[in-house]
Amino acid sequence: MKKILFVLVILVSKNSYSQTVSVDNETQTPVSLVNTLIGNSCIEVSNISISSAQSVGFFNRNNSSFPINEGIIIRNGNAKFSEGSYTGTNLDSQINSNNDAALQALVAAQGQTGNITDVAFLEFDFVPLSNNFSFDFLFASNEYGQYQCASFDTFAFLLTDLTTNITTNLALIPGTNTPVSVLSIRDNAYNSGCSSSNSQLFSTYNVTNAPASTINMKGFTTVMNASSLVNPNNPYRIRLVIGDYSDFRFDSAVFLSAGSFITTIDLGEDTTICTGNTQTITSGLDNTIYNHV
Repeated sequence: MKKILFVLVILVSKNSYSQTVSVDNETQTPVSLVNTLIGNSCIEVSNISISSAQSVGFFNRNNSSFPINEGIIIRNGNAKFSEGSYTGTNLDSQINSNNDAALQALVAAQGQTGNITDVAFLEFDFVPLSNNFSFDFLFASNEYGQYQCASFDTFAFLLTDLTTNITTNLALIPGTNTPVSVLSIRDNAYNSGCSSSNSQLFSTYNVTNAPASTINMKGFTTVMNASSLVNPNNPYRIRLVIGDYSDFRFDSAVFLSAGSFITTIDLGEDTTICTGNTQTITSGLDNTIYNHV
């Protein structure tokens, strides 16, 4: 009887772990990570780089209730610390002391003078075949709760047109020009010291219900979408970057949905074509490079 009970305990424990997010930052390459993000999207990709294998990795929700099935995690610290249920440990870590000029400019615009440090990023160049692209993400942070009234951990999705050198941050509150952060998405139910801000976009606070948690981070937002119009056949660079503010304490992370880097071609309004009829469709693609059949 004791032997049977021991086996059951092992099975329950293993099943419990399988219902939380796992992170792989050991077997992935920068190329495989980008391929995870773009899926079957028809784009040309080059010049791929990441800050480090420790801070950028692949995640899977393992049939848990985490709202994104699988994809890429970028954390200003050790991405592996994000896996499993919430334990209250491994909330901060430091991989480097690097700064980032764009993130520094974002916090300066909010009136802050502290330095950005421990920067993590995934970056690549791409040439879209379509006139727009988008991808899904959520933001998680260990600043939620105790420090959500004054957290300036910052991230950005920086899209640069390599022809004009104009850079745009796509990590914004939907329908606004406000950057996504703990300060711009928070619920004062978890810290009454400050008012709520876009609380409808805050999803889960793990501290108060750790047994039901899916990641080892204090809280995270709902899934949001970043998108932009682009010019077909024009080169762009996307830099997905996150950093700690002032010190390395209490990491934040961005989770990006696999295959959600979607590019689409607008071929005009839907049209029904009957036998014998013809319809001219304009793709906008260079017919010296692409065959139209």
